[in-house]
Amino acid sequence: MGKIEINRNDFVKRVFLGVDYYLLLTFIALFILIGNLENIPFFNTLFRNIIAGNEVFCGIFLSQIISNVPAAMLLSGFSSNYEAIIIGINIGGFGTLIASMANLISYKILVREYNELKGKYFFIFTLLNVILLIILVCVCIFLS
Repeated sequence: MGKIEINRNDFVKRVFLGVDYYLLLTFIALFILIGNLENIPFFNTLFRNIIAGNEVFCGIFLSQIISNVPAAMLLSGFSSNYEAIIIGINIGGFGTLIASMANLISYKILVREYNELKGKYFFIFTLLNVILLIILVCVCIFLS
């Protein structure tokens, strides 16, 4: 067997410099904010009243604004109806580009590799995702 040579400089660049630290820090900040909101009595009462019984639609709505993973964390801090939270955040992963962290990551890769396609991709992606979001919301309402 031959020896495998690893260029340490390329390895360090790919592993440490290839990370999207802005995206990572944004999500860390969201998690800290969510944790703090649970400890502020005004917000705790407000969110419990809004979320209780509306977990699915709160999950869908919040996913469009803060992404589905932070939305799941936020909702789980104010409701124990985990089945409804899971349904809401899974449906909420469709729609806007920010609705799912995976969407953001795939878009960043596309922009890095094929920058000239970013506008077309964004338009088609958003159109198809909004259509799927509408279909899934209708199915959810119909099955409720």
